Amino acid sequence: MCIKQTGELQILTDQSFTEQMLVINPNDGFDLGLMITEATVELEFNFDQETDKPITAQVIQKNECKLGTLELGNKSASRLNGHTKVRLTIEEQNGNPKLRIGPV
Repeated sequence: MCIKQTGELQILTDQSFTEQMLVINPNDGFDLGLMITEATVELEFNFDQETDKPITAQVIQKNECKLGTLELGNKSASRLNGHTKVRLTIEEQNGNPKLRIGPV
């Protein structure tokens, strides 16, 4: 089982994004081992709260996204418990990989 993570990411919200959409810079995607522009993941939020059931989400890598930034929708941002900096962790599993958003 291989677990990879990004460095510290600053949060940027975009009200046009759905809960199932995350955007990162390709260099941050490389840290996670993502070699394709769009990847389907099982998304979990890890902030010392009751864990919700993972949701299927899309991680999109765009050069327009500033390095060290995670862009997400308002609904997803509300699940960060006020954190403005996070770290992404990805774990391979059967089916889609598990992506966790957690505190730095």
